[in-house]
Amino acid sequence: MSTIVTQLQKNSRSCDGLRPIFRASPADTPYLILWLTGGVAFVLCMVAFVLWGITGSRTLFDMTIALCT
Repeated sequence: MSTIVTQLQKNSRSCDGLRPIFRASPADTPYLILWLTGGVAFVLCMVAFVLWGITGSRTLFDMTIALCT
């Protein structure tokens, strides 16, 4: 029998019946991807902040327009 069928049978016999069938374990969480994404976002924010401080909003606006066209 499959794991799902076995768990459903166990849950139907149990008193509480509210236990989740699937539980996410901490090993399943992609921490490296989360940290890399956060690091890239932080660096991009710092670059935008520095550009805003040096040349004002004009440079960021021009870069956005150049990217979109």
